[in-house]
Formats: sequence, C-alpha cells, structure tokens
Amino acid sequence: MKNIFFLVTISIVTMAVLLSLNSCKKDIIDDLDDNTIQVSGIEFTPNFFEKEGEIVGIDADITSQALQNAGVEFEMSMSESWQSAYDATLEGSNKALVTTAFSPERKDLFKWAGPTSQGMYGIFENTAPGRRAFPLPIEECKQLPPIAVVKDWMETTILENMGFNNLTYYDTYNEALAAFMGDEIQFIASDFFHLTASLPSGYYINNVSAVTRYHTAYYYIAFSKDVNDAVVLNVQNAIESMIENQTTASVLNKYIPGMPVDYIPGTIQLFTELSPPFQYVTGRDTMIRIEGSSVDIVNEIQARTGHVNKINMSIWADAYSVVQYLPNSALFRTTRTTEREDMFQWVGPISTSRTYFYTLASSGLSIETLEQAKALQSIATPNGWFTHGFLINNNFQNIVATAPTPMDAFTQLINGEVQAFLMSDLDVKWYTDANDIPMSDLTQHMEALNLKDYIAFSLNTPESTVQQWQNHLDDMRADGTFETIWEKWFDGVPMP
Repeated sequence: MKNIFFLVTISIVTMAVLLSLNSCKKDIIDDLDDNTIQVSGIEFTPNFFEKEGEIVGIDADITSQALQNAGVEFEMSMSESWQSAYDATLEGSNKALVTTAFSPERKDLFKWAGPTSQGMYGIFENTAPGRRAFPLPIEECKQLPPIAVVKDWMETTILENMGFNNLTYYDTYNEALAAFMGDEIQFIASDFFHLTASLPSGYYINNVSAVTRYHTAYYYIAFSKDVNDAVVLNVQNAIESMIENQTTASVLNKYIPGMPVDYIPGTIQLFTELSPPFQYVTGRDTMIRIEGSSVDIVNEIQARTGHVNKINMSIWADAYSVVQYLPNSALFRTTRTTEREDMFQWVGPISTSRTYFYTLASSGLSIETLEQAKALQSIATPNGWFTHGFLINNNFQNIVATAPTPMDAFTQLINGEVQAFLMSDLDVKWYTDANDIPMSDLTQHMEALNLKDYIAFSLNTPESTVQQWQNHLDDMRADGTFETIWEKWFDGVPMP
C-alpha cells in the first residue's frame, strides 16, 4: 500500500437521471393543492438545455421523472436569465427552479428536493496544460490576474465571500467564456463539467489547466415557499428512490458517456479526506478506489442499512464547511472536540487520535511542555484540522498550517522546512512506513491530545438516520465485525 497518491482532481463531476421507479401517484395527494408547478431553469449544459425544441439535461430529466413519480402536474420552461428565474421562484406561487445550488444563505428561502446533481467549482487557466501546479492554494489565487466570473452566480458569490478582489464580471456565461477563449482574460471560475461541456471538443484538454478547486456544489429543485410540504416530500422520496435503484445512473451515461457511475449524488453525501491509513486513494482515472480503515467501517454500516452511497474524497476545508449546512451529509473521520460538539451529530467512535509533537531525531530538540513547544521556530500541522485548532486555542505563534493534507505537513518536517510536526501516532506510523522512513529518524515528544474520531453528520440530517447508523455500529462491536476490521489495519493497537 505504498506509493499512495491522491488525485485532488477537478476532472470529475457528478450526475444522473432517467426513469423507472415505483412511487406515489397523484391520488395520494388528492387533498393537496393541485395547481400546476411552473418549473424553470437557465441554459446550463449538461444539466439543463434545449435540444431539438425539448428541454433536456441531467437536472431536467431527474426533475421531470421525480415530479411524474410523485404525481405532480408541472410545466417546464427555459428562462432568459438566472436572476429573473430566481426572483420569480422566490416570489412564488407554485414555482420551482432547477439546478439551484443549496447554500446556507438560500436554505430558508425555498423548499428543497434533491440533490439532483453535483458540481465542482474551480479556477481554470487558458494555457498549455501543466504550466501551473495543481492545486494552487486558494489564498495564492487571490494574487492571480483577473478571473472571469458571471454576476450573481454561486461560483462568483463564494469567491466574493472568500475576499477575492481580482474578479472581472460578465452578464452571461457565454460572454465570460468568449473572453476566456479569445485571450481577453486568462482565468475563469466555473463549474468543471459546465466548462468542459461548453467548450469545443478537445479544447479543454489542449488549452486549459485546472488551477484549484474551491467548492463542491449540490444542485437541488428549489420550490417556492407556498408549495405544499407534502408535495416537496413526495418529490424528495421519488429522487431518493431513483438514486437507490440506480435509474439515475442511466442518465449519467446518457449525458456523460464513460463517466463512472460513482459520480452521482447519494441519498447521504459522504465526505472524507486523504489521511492514510484511515482513508486514501489507490488507482487513477476511472479505476480510482477509496480505501482505509474508516472506509471499511463506514461501508459496513451502509451495507447494514441496505444502501451503500459513494464516498467523496475531498479537501478538508471544503468538506468541513459543506457538512455544516448540507442536508443528509456526513464527514469522517472527524475528531470530536469540545469546540465541535454542537456543530454536528456524532456516530462513533471509529478511531483514536493520540496526538504528539514530532521532530527529526537529528535536531536534538526536546519538547516536554507546551511552553517548550511554543518556543520553537515553527510547528507544521494541516490547515483546519483539530490539531490546528489546538495550537490556535493555546496561543501558539509559530504555527505553519499551509499544508492542505497531513501528508503534506509531514513532508514539511522531513524536508526540514519546520522544526516540529503535530499529529496522531497512527498517522505518523503510516507516513513513515509509506515513505520507507525509519521511526528512529523521528523523536516523539509529549502527548498533546488524546481524543476519539467519529462520523460527523450535519445537524439537519434526520435524527432517525443518525441513530440507525449508531445502532449498526454498536451491533458491529457486539458481533465482532468492528474488531475484525480494526485488527486488519491496526493489529495490536487498542480499539477506540
């Protein structure tokens, strides 16, 4: 399991839909308001577009089938602009807007059913592939030349909220794309697959480089607030049934031929990050597999629920922020700290995080107290991790949290870029083994933390779902399955 590498690839997106499903017919909602729902969207290939006089696409097909299966009368139309469609749905009545990215700001403005598809937002450069290393840290992207964006789009507002001041605004995506292709502007912020589907065949491969990925978006049907709750629930149930019986996979193949069926939303959106041996990536391209001790545990729990959702390998900062607001989502493994206690619902424990300061043995350094650790020139730890929070909460002024993954932070220590590294013992053992570095080359110093790791569910995931997962985990402990998985990865290490 050496030579493990992580493709933080923006070149995978998500989607799917089509038909077949047994669901609720119109007679089960006879007592509801039967006004026709006016469904709208804007051109957003491959999610929603016109072909031979028909509105088609990933979200168009999912929405149509889900509404039919839920017994809802509807009419679908193409809007001229996002803002006009958005405002019309916001004002009601009996409106629905497709390909609407779910966000904290929008959460209470509509009623939601989905997700119908998934997108990945990134910054792209019109240049020869390989010119710029991917991913460029998001803070460094603020120093790039002007980036083309579309006014009021989610891709744009997220960058604005991050403090980007190097944005050049266009009224439409086609205008931004024309400027990008015409060398008027070198960079563009876009949903990955929308960009590749909108460019001429071969243009992306030959002319475009991914600079960074900054957000995972989930597209929903946003209903106006006056639409009956039971109608929305029926549509939600129809979408989940379509996901479970894989009718959505046929649409993935229809609109994105050859794209692995893994890249469609699940009934629960599961996120993890690169952190071997708990979770990591093997293989590449369409043969990518996510493996690890935590992955084995999560997939066994899912198997006992009767449906196994795919796992999204993500950047920690993105996944951590998404699970704080996205319905039916979870992040693992997440260290349970006092600061995080009320931010999530918890299932576990599934591992331990006995955390120490590490230095190169050749440095001769000694760390027996926090004050000695604070006196060092530099301590590396992954950005946004619980270890980063520990250092901040204890007023460390020597933090180097520039690494997006724990392996990157470990490399900073090995390369002599920092004096110390703060990480759990199980992580460090894996990194040394994977890189053929003797543990004797490192010195383990004082224990800073002794915590346990969990599956962290969003607060707006139903409590019944969270309890079901906890019950299955408890059953795994009782019947010996958890111990079998644990010993496969950590023979001789006490279970959490």
